[in-house]
Amino acid sequence: MKYWVNLAKDWGIALVVVFAAFFTWQFINTPNLQSSGPAPNFTLENLVGEKVELSSFGDQLVVLNFWFTDCPPCRSEIPQIVDFHDANPGIPVIGISIDRIPTPHLRSRSGQLGIDYTVLHDRGGAVARSYGVTVFPTTMIVSGGEIRSVRVGEIDRAMLTSMVERNGG
Repeated sequence: MKYWVNLAKDWGIALVVVFAAFFTWQFINTPNLQSSGPAPNFTLENLVGEKVELSSFGDQLVVLNFWFTDCPPCRSEIPQIVDFHDANPGIPVIGISIDRIPTPHLRSRSGQLGIDYTVLHDRGGAVARSYGVTVFPTTMIVSGGEIRSVRVGEIDRAMLTSMVERNGG
């Protein structure tokens, strides 16, 4: 009996050490989400193969929404973002998908989800990483090359409208 008690203690200690090491490594190696400061410029292709560069929007306020198709909260917020986009056609809304599927499949799935705003394909996730995005969905307001506001997690139309209004949109 004493053997089993000691074995359980040893395994318990080993598991605690492994979990502590894992979470320490994750903390050290996870990029920090950029919540303000310069917005990294990027060029990505939209779903019809045209290149879109963030800097081409100049000082205009832009909504960036980082997402992927198999993310339940991402899919859940899409109708809210579509409603915002339809009510505010002068404000560019850009969905940045990190899906690793071929672009034609992403185009089809975006259509099935009812997306009517621009979707860019960040297949390798390099742009998301440059912004420090590790949780999806994440929505950012960018204006004049600066990150003005960030929302991590699902967003609704009222939250998005508030973010935009607080930042001059």
